[in-house]
Amino acid sequence: MLQKIISIKNIGRFRNCAAVGDVTFRRITLIFSENGRGKTTFCAILRSLFTNTPAFIMGRRTLGSPDPPEAQLLFANNGTISFRNEAWSAPYPEIAVFDGAYISDNVFAGDFVDTAHRRNLYRVIIGAQGVALAARITEIDAQVRAKNDEIRNGRAGLQRYIPAGMAVEDFIALPEDAAIDERITAKEQELQAAQRAAQLQQRQGLTAITLPLFDPRFTQLLAKTLPGIAADAERRVREHIAAHRMQARGEPWLTEGLGYTTDSCPYCGQDLRAVTLIQAYRDFFNREYLALRDEVTRHSRDIDDVFGDRAAAMIEQIVLQNINAVEFWQHYCQIAAPVLAEAGRTADILGGLRQTCQSLLQRKAANPLEAVPPDDAFTQALGNLDQLRASVAGYNAAVAAANALITAKKQQAGAADVRAIERTLAALRAKKARYTAEVRALCEADATRQREKSALEEEKARVRAQLDTHTEQVIVRYGESINCYLERINAGFGITTPTHTYRGGPPSTSYQIVINQRPVDLGDATTPLDRPSFRNTLSAGDRSTLALAFFLAELEQDSQRARRIVVFDDPFTSLDAFRRNQTVHQIYRCADACLQVVVLSHDPNFLKLLWDRIPPADRKTLQFARVGEENTTVAEWDIEKAVRAQYRADIDSLQRYFSTTEGNPRDIIQKIRPVLEGYCCNLYPTQFPEGDTLGDIIGKIRNARAGHPLAPILDQLDELNQYARRNHHGENPNATMEPVNAAELQGYVRQTLKLVGCLL
Repeated sequence: MLQKIISIKNIGRFRNCAAVGDVTFRRITLIFSENGRGKTTFCAILRSLFTNTPAFIMGRRTLGSPDPPEAQLLFANNGTISFRNEAWSAPYPEIAVFDGAYISDNVFAGDFVDTAHRRNLYRVIIGAQGVALAARITEIDAQVRAKNDEIRNGRAGLQRYIPAGMAVEDFIALPEDAAIDERITAKEQELQAAQRAAQLQQRQGLTAITLPLFDPRFTQLLAKTLPGIAADAERRVREHIAAHRMQARGEPWLTEGLGYTTDSCPYCGQDLRAVTLIQAYRDFFNREYLALRDEVTRHSRDIDDVFGDRAAAMIEQIVLQNINAVEFWQHYCQIAAPVLAEAGRTADILGGLRQTCQSLLQRKAANPLEAVPPDDAFTQALGNLDQLRASVAGYNAAVAAANALITAKKQQAGAADVRAIERTLAALRAKKARYTAEVRALCEADATRQREKSALEEEKARVRAQLDTHTEQVIVRYGESINCYLERINAGFGITTPTHTYRGGPPSTSYQIVINQRPVDLGDATTPLDRPSFRNTLSAGDRSTLALAFFLAELEQDSQRARRIVVFDDPFTSLDAFRRNQTVHQIYRCADACLQVVVLSHDPNFLKLLWDRIPPADRKTLQFARVGEENTTVAEWDIEKAVRAQYRADIDSLQRYFSTTEGNPRDIIQKIRPVLEGYCCNLYPTQFPEGDTLGDIIGKIRNARAGHPLAPILDQLDELNQYARRNHHGENPNATMEPVNAAELQGYVRQTLKLVGCLL
């Protein structure tokens, strides 16, 4: 319980506040304070304490003071709690304050209810347990946002590996591919082919090698003989050749010469018909012989043509051309280069066979009538040719396979979509990059963050479900409690059962005003004036009543209310007499349920209504008293004396102002209504009981019509009441900002003094 204000320094009007007299608080403490003397500042100090928010004090630092704000409050069982160096020495959360800040934060501001009010009211309704759950949701939301920032920053490092058009999630989910390098190579070749499609169509493939065939009649030729030639003729010709040492040139020379002979010798003219040697020549070199020699000669020539240097050079040229072709086509398709195993020996193999054959043919040509058997060299040369032929067959098979791929590539390139291939290639490269060490680490870190985020979101869902269940349980009770208080205060309206929503961010609460059993939406600052809403269906008194009902309902739902210090700052603003009396009753009921109640007011008559109901042992009255022009102190206050003398004191203040303009113009305005209320109540105490406001009095006179004794001054009373209301901060939020017209105030003060008979 708050026991004493020890000191307040450099906070608002409290430049250097020190207690005067017995200022110990009781269970119900009533504090009188003129407007502008520190009621709102004292509430701000308490709000700073129970919320542990130094800003509420720092924002009210005394203007012009070089010293820092300080405060010392004495609490039972807690000792002194001090505010120094922009911090409280200890917390004290068991305080609830009903003031303008509570209203503007939680219920309405000016003429409307906005989103912030709905959100704050939600926190009011759900209580400490709900606030803890909502706070956890808010905390989780902040953690999720922070985690999203981590994910976004982490993924920034991945972006350079991700092709355009691919989502980060899709990149991370790419499967690993063991054959990715081959796929990339193939796709790169496909892209190159597509980009050079026209050139590829004109480019030739590989060329097969044509290996010359070996004439199988060769061995037959070597084995061929002429059995029809007489043995004697053959003997005599060979003896003749040997005798003349003609050797291998003998037969060809004789054959050639025989073509020039007739029946006489071309040298001496001798008759040759009787020469037996010439006849032997003719028998030996007959047509068959000549045909055989021609065949040997022709084979020799064919062997040189088919297996000569040109044949080997042609094969070598084809191999070289194919090597170049493979180098070109391997950029576009995956072809294997044909390999000719005997490429380095081709010329030797063909040349060796040619030489071996020519050697055999020379032997045959020297002795056409003799069979020439193939020797080992020929057999080896022919085996080498067969080996070369097998190698060429394998080579040509590889050429055919490569040409098939080349043909397919040409067809594919002709119909290819370059952009589509580029996209596919980019995706393949991304897939490869995905599983590099650096990117793998980035993806694993992202997966960890995603799991952490999912865990937070799952926790949020669980907490929200708990909060929804809790809210559904308390929100109905809260709405019923509000309507109960509105009925007790005779508000004349109610509210629908509040609802809650998470739309637009943090949870918020909404409700409707019920007037004449018709619901009216709250609206907001943008609601048109021609549409019923909070702004144009509730009077200033209605709004104050609604705010008080919200506060009292909140206390009723508070399981810790028995430990609360409850503070009311001018809780009767703009209320008529009945509502004022009911407000007094509800505050007294609140005192029964709470640890302590402190009521601050600028109206001694309202405080007197409370005072009269409180047992003497529980009550205490204090005041925030003016000390000079710049300071306020806490002092004792005699409410009985103050109420009795208030009427006379207010009249004296009006008279001094009228005569000398002494006094604060706003304070003078605030005294007009109390003077008129006292005047009317003193004249007709039974018709206007204590507590009736000037508005109540005017209403009763108007309802009595012309029969009331005060009917002749009704219009003047109404005019003065409207003027005073226009300059009252509780009924006009802008009252303190609007300048006071001195001449206008002088006229209304004169009119007031004349009405009460203090000015002739």
